[in-house]
Amino acid sequence: MRILLGLNEISNDLQNLKRGFDSLGIPSDIILLNDYKFGVDESLITRNWNISLAKYAIKMYSKYKKTLLLKHLFSPFSWLARFILFIRCLLTYDVFILMAYSRFLGYKELPILKFFNKKIIFQVMGSDFRPPYLNGSFVGRNIEDIYQLTLETKKRVEIIEKYASYIVSYKAASHFQTLPYIDYRYFGLPTDYSYIQIKNIPTSYYKKQTIKIIHAPTNQVAKGTPVILEVIESLKKKYDIEFVLLSDISNQEVLYHIATCDFAIDQLYSGGGYMAGFSREVAFLKKPIIVTGYDMPYFYDDFEDKEKIPPVVCGLPEELEDLIVRLLKDKQYRITMGEKAYQFVTEQWNQVAVAQQFQRLICNNIPQEWWCNPLENERLWHYGRSHQVVREFLKEYIAEKGKYALLLKHNPQLEKNILNFAT
Repeated sequence: MRILLGLNEISNDLQNLKRGFDSLGIPSDIILLNDYKFGVDESLITRNWNISLAKYAIKMYSKYKKTLLLKHLFSPFSWLARFILFIRCLLTYDVFILMAYSRFLGYKELPILKFFNKKIIFQVMGSDFRPPYLNGSFVGRNIEDIYQLTLETKKRVEIIEKYASYIVSYKAASHFQTLPYIDYRYFGLPTDYSYIQIKNIPTSYYKKQTIKIIHAPTNQVAKGTPVILEVIESLKKKYDIEFVLLSDISNQEVLYHIATCDFAIDQLYSGGGYMAGFSREVAFLKKPIIVTGYDMPYFYDDFEDKEKIPPVVCGLPEELEDLIVRLLKDKQYRITMGEKAYQFVTEQWNQVAVAQQFQRLICNNIPQEWWCNPLENERLWHYGRSHQVVREFLKEYIAEKGKYALLLKHNPQLEKNILNFAT
């Protein structure tokens, strides 16, 4: 059995999963069709002329697709290069574990993989499946753009559901799904930061203030950064705080600030109760992390495997100030939550533990509790925006496009709940 891991890297998950498979003695290769902006461990990435040709062709098409003549030149070149790579992978691998948006030929390869009895496992990461009208990552786009993105997302979900052997998903992104999926909460995200090297940190780091808080948003609007800054500025009048907003700096600098902080704030409007890449780095360095969201109390409400619940400092967005104040006042609470976070990512989400779960999936050794029915989801799980902003947008969206533009006929109760929320 040989496993392909691809085709887009997110938060080092593919590299960590490969490390897990390597520890289990299971052959796997990482193939990336796009460069990962945070860099990769070259020893883990597969390189050959097929991959290089496909990456080059994709880059050229992306660069010139708005120039009519060059678009017609590079479009068939890109397709041919990807097709050649796909055929090589078809002949080489038995299992395809694919991350968000991963595709060789716009998903046209999926029926071919299924015809040849390849095992296809898709790992849902969020925006690849979540309805764009509930996704704060698309803030600023007009209604027509959101509608077109919604159609694309719905089609993507339908195609993957039709041909995938298994989809590892979660209820906060399952709106468009109609078939039972594998519950991500039993898997988690493969975490291995043992390679981290923190350099040039003084033994006794001198803080500018008593407590150092950090925030590293990938998208300031979606992460709620303006509100977080407002709360911090208010608290500075009462508490001795050093606040560092991390933006456009190297990963080494981010790690430096994590190592020297007292706690971190991840995001205000989370779409679920999970640890993203930044949160896992913070946890690995034994620092507590604040994550808030409107539906967070419900993400694990029916989940019996309590040891697999990430120990983040969580609550509702309007509770952010109270959560910060508790961490400011209670040093022992900070230490305890930091230790719990570290134990969680090194025990429950370590790369070998997650790889073993995928191994069970590959072997069809699936406990009944792993299955989740998306049609039972009745919550909005909106991400990246406040209730008020989402409500106002949904009103406009439904008024212009109609309720059918929600594309939720398969889940009447969820559709009804969204319509009620928007009124």
